[in-house]
Amino acid sequence: MNRKVYGLLVVALLILASCAKKTEEKFADASKIEYDQLFNESSTAEVSRKILATTIGSLFKIKDQYKDSLPIFPFSNSNVAIFSSYPKDAKGIPMLSYDDENYYYPITYTRAALSNYQNFIETKDPQAKENFLTIVQYIEEHVKDIKDFSVLTTSVLVHDYQLKGDWTSAMGQGFAIGVMIQAYHMTQEEKYLKLSQRMVRSFDYPIEEGGVQANWDGYPFYEEYADPNSHVLNGFIFSLGGLYYSYKVTGNEEARLLFEQGINSLKARINRYDASFTSNYSKVTHNGIDKFASAIGNDPDHYHELVIYQLLTLYNWTKEEVLKEYAHKFLKYDTGNVTEYYDQNKYKAIEASHSIDSEAFGVNHLNDELWSWGNYWSTNKVGTTLTFEFWRETKDIEGIVFYAISEDTLPTDYEVYVYDQGKWVKVCHSSEIHKKHTNYYKTDNYETFIVTNYFPTSVKGTKVKLVFNSLGSTGLITLRECNLLFDRSHELEMIERNTDRYLIQR
Repeated sequence: MNRKVYGLLVVALLILASCAKKTEEKFADASKIEYDQLFNESSTAEVSRKILATTIGSLFKIKDQYKDSLPIFPFSNSNVAIFSSYPKDAKGIPMLSYDDENYYYPITYTRAALSNYQNFIETKDPQAKENFLTIVQYIEEHVKDIKDFSVLTTSVLVHDYQLKGDWTSAMGQGFAIGVMIQAYHMTQEEKYLKLSQRMVRSFDYPIEEGGVQANWDGYPFYEEYADPNSHVLNGFIFSLGGLYYSYKVTGNEEARLLFEQGINSLKARINRYDASFTSNYSKVTHNGIDKFASAIGNDPDHYHELVIYQLLTLYNWTKEEVLKEYAHKFLKYDTGNVTEYYDQNKYKAIEASHSIDSEAFGVNHLNDELWSWGNYWSTNKVGTTLTFEFWRETKDIEGIVFYAISEDTLPTDYEVYVYDQGKWVKVCHSSEIHKKHTNYYKTDNYETFIVTNYFPTSVKGTKVKLVFNSLGSTGLITLRECNLLFDRSHELEMIERNTDRYLIQR
């Protein structure tokens, strides 16, 4: 790199660092920040491309410490068995089955490639290597070159998103970046390394030009679906993994700058995913109802818990405290077990002094994660108590969330007690509770009315007891779920330790 180009790069990096600092200082009022202002009225794309222009044409090589063995790609594993149920083409490439048709779907086949690569590294199974190289060949034959970047496209029109023709996914691009770096490492053919760099550059181009970037109120956002208003959170974070891997393994400065740009956008927009009782899956609405990350299926908290894990992984990479803060907040909202990261129920026990039908409508429904459908707990007796026992002394017990089958069966007259130092202490009456937020959701014919309440002060203890003083107009209280909000630092640290495998130290 000559001295003039080097000087331009240094100046550009100083501009970016200055802007990042300003973003952090103003992030509390993020909705009012515009990147144009931060860059002295120049658009983000213009500044970003000026920076990237200094590195275009440079081929970033695998760093010396990774020439013998690559670090594992973020969020990947060696589990190839999960693809056994997928439809496959004649060459064995996994496809997506959607609306009774099979599609080549970049997220699906790149994810399969990552798993097969890791499986080969761990087991030396030649079939895994063959599967990986078959997918690599398919990518090479079907990648689309646009301007100075390259993309993988699909024609599947996923419901709820405004998609047109062939489109590109940031999540698929992120995975493909890793696949190409792995392909280079396995074959030593530079064409794959070059292709990975062209895929990185797709993050710098808007969806309208064939790239994967949207503008969210002035913030660049990498979209899983080519709908510039969709903003799927987990897909955005997955895409950052490819950029992180590229700059950590090859030293690609384009990838680093685009990764840091994405982190700044996430810091400024993560608050938009706080639904006060769960997280939003995306910013798409259906009939005016938000799309939540924990609403449907037999493991409805899957995407919500995935985002918790992703945020902690990003925190481990960047040490940006706001990412850990929201991971903790979302973990407080979580109900049931965090199955994939530690297998322990949120409560040691839940007891009710009375249930209408303890078998079919017992307290087991209060913490089974199925808040948007299915059965519920109910009582028709004034004075009924619900007692929640924690696994250890718990601090910062700050609120409670009720999920009822109707608005008329929500608790409105109740008292809250905490068991601390061997005795029950009254926390407050419901009239003293600040109602923070109400929400509504409908799954098929199941309606759920959600109310998040915060106590006047947070407390500590080993148990919490609710006493229902009245039953309202219906003579019933019916709860699909009942969730206490309290400090979960212990569990948070357990999950955070699981993210270490994806931290690339150098």
